Amino acid sequence: TFWNSYSFFVLYASVDKWQPKKMKPIELLKKGNILDKWLLAELSRLTREINAGFEKYLIVKAAKKLEKFVDNLSNWYIRRSRRRFWKSESDDDKNSAYQTLWLVLTELSKLMAPYCPFIADEIFKNLTGKESVHLEKFPEMNEKLLDEKVISEMERVRKIIETGLSLRAENGIKVRQPLSRLIVESEKVNQELENLLKEEVNVKEVCWKKQSGGELAWKKLEGFQVGLDIEVSSELKAEGDMRDLVRQLQQARKEADFKIDDRIIIQHEPNNLFEKFASEIKKEDLIKKLSEISKEPNEFDYKKEVKVNGEVIKIWLKK
Repeated sequence: TFWNSYSFFVLYASVDKWQPKKMKPIELLKKGNILDKWLLAELSRLTREINAGFEKYLIVKAAKKLEKFVDNLSNWYIRRSRRRFWKSESDDDKNSAYQTLWLVLTELSKLMAPYCPFIADEIFKNLTGKESVHLEKFPEMNEKLLDEKVISEMERVRKIIETGLSLRAENGIKVRQPLSRLIVESEKVNQELENLLKEEVNVKEVCWKKQSGGELAWKKLEGFQVGLDIEVSSELKAEGDMRDLVRQLQQARKEADFKIDDRIIIQHEPNNLFEKFASEIKKEDLIKKLSEISKEPNEFDYKKEVKVNGEVIKIWLKK
């Protein structure tokens, strides 16, 4: 069952069409961002656990480790790295994301080979151009990549995120609605991890000590508390409406059967959200041109009516 996520992460990375640069794993670890470091550390730990399982003939137990790793790879690393893969410029950060994913999928295909011999072989040959994964040496743990601190810190951050999202759900606040602050009574994490917290819980600020004022909802974790300011100002409400609009524009792209990396033109009826948040909307929906019109254009590929905060807006999409 751990293979169910394969099509998802290959879709986003397109690593079968990407040619890796000459870069050693340890150099990648030092150069990459926190997500790359975490994924490589998890790969190293997985390799250790798979080898230990095989040595003790705990084959099913080892397979469950693979399932968890693939879930983390697909639903955390790739989901959090989508913008790195999508960006048009080929900078160090984008190259690091592709290199990390290429390395991980290549090594993962070797670890999976005893369980899924045909699929693992297909992945490996597509990624490397070599004859077969079954002619490769079975992976051994790279101790230089195993950073237990990065793994534990990411685990703590994900628990805080889960708690913040739980507080949102309990108070009936959608994730797309930005909030002002998340309060965490715990040791502060580095800036990269804090940015993950802000984006995942959708808050403007993370405070690392007890706060007062506002409408605060609290929940206890082991050893500390997490609080969420659930007061929604008019400015935050407008931004929430914008994010709802972005979601509907993304859905319209899918319905129009555009490719995931197509940069499109959108024309729309007058609405202040498009005017106020034009740059954010263009960036989130890969829009090269956004323009207001008063009547239906002569040329378009797809049209739709979207509804935001009770108001219906007509939009027209074109490649």
